[in-house]
Amino acid sequence: MVSNPSIEYLDSDSIMEFILNPVERDSFLTMDEDSEDSLQLDVVDTVDDINKDEWNGVVDRADEGCLFHKYEWLAAVEHGLDQPAKHLLIEKDTNLIALYPNFEVEYEKAPVTRLTSLYPGFGGPVATTDSSVCFSMFAEHIPNVSPTRAIVHKIRAKEPEYLGYNNLFKTHGYRPTRDGCRFLLDLTEGYDEVLSKMRSSRRRRIRKGKENDYEIVEEELSVDNIRRFHDAYSEAMERVGGTAFPLSFLTHLRRMESSVLLLSLYIDGEYAGGAIELTNENTGYINGWLMGIPEEYYDYNASELLYDGVINWGVENGYETYDMGYTSSDATDGLYTYKKSFGGEIVPNFSWERSCSPVWPLVRTGRDLYWSQIKSPSV
Repeated sequence: MVSNPSIEYLDSDSIMEFILNPVERDSFLTMDEDSEDSLQLDVVDTVDDINKDEWNGVVDRADEGCLFHKYEWLAAVEHGLDQPAKHLLIEKDTNLIALYPNFEVEYEKAPVTRLTSLYPGFGGPVATTDSSVCFSMFAEHIPNVSPTRAIVHKIRAKEPEYLGYNNLFKTHGYRPTRDGCRFLLDLTEGYDEVLSKMRSSRRRRIRKGKENDYEIVEEELSVDNIRRFHDAYSEAMERVGGTAFPLSFLTHLRRMESSVLLLSLYIDGEYAGGAIELTNENTGYINGWLMGIPEEYYDYNASELLYDGVINWGVENGYETYDMGYTSSDATDGLYTYKKSFGGEIVPNFSWERSCSPVWPLVRTGRDLYWSQIKSPSV
């Protein structure tokens, strides 16, 4: 495994100061016209028209690239969720140097859509060179590719490198907005140290769960194993009033099997739930994603056993970071407080929005009012 240099995350005050009072960046305010003239921008409506090796090569070399930018993830989203795509690419002297994955997503409870980079997962533009020029070209072209029903373009990113382009995005009409946070566990410290940083109540539940006759098994990513997990996951989502991803989406992830971890929990020899996590061996990063536990195993501390199993698996396999996945930025939210109890470092997600329709300002105002009075935004 190739060790990835640790990124120093900014604290919340520094991030907000940067967003509200961005530092001017000459690199994108004064573009080299000759450089831009040598770049060719194209748009594709399906990953089937993309060269997988060239696309993934850009993702691997770009500072902003992550697993959600990969060809295999985009193929699963397009074909497993039936989401229309508008992917932008830039070539320099016939060599692919920048890409910008986008999908059209239905807007909640409204007959309109949003063009998003990226959902599900995180996205944003990536480039191996001439990043500021490429990102500006992308931004200028987005209005030309936005679907008829799309009222907003949204960037959903998790890599801190995107903070450096906040002013560029604002120059092109984007507005920063809140979009939750994540908790990161440092696995390089070893299992015992990770455990020691958890709240005592969480450690106690893990110990209590281990009093059962239990086993955590890394499963083959077979259709039968995925279907069994999906049954437990979809039932759990229904109990909390959420919407589960369809089975077709999860089965399409078999195309990226080397980056998908499926763990199953057995208690007294019976299936008691599971977790699907996304892994990047090259960077030593585990992306927390989905978990499903049958209701009858709640009292067995099944969720604690599964999270403990992921931590153990990550440490044993030389991974450096366990990202526990998206949660709202509302400290009163149950999922926020639950994940916080595992002792991880809180890091923000980064999000920008840009109007694609005269309708958007009205929708945004109503949404902001709803968030301020009722709830935090959903993933």
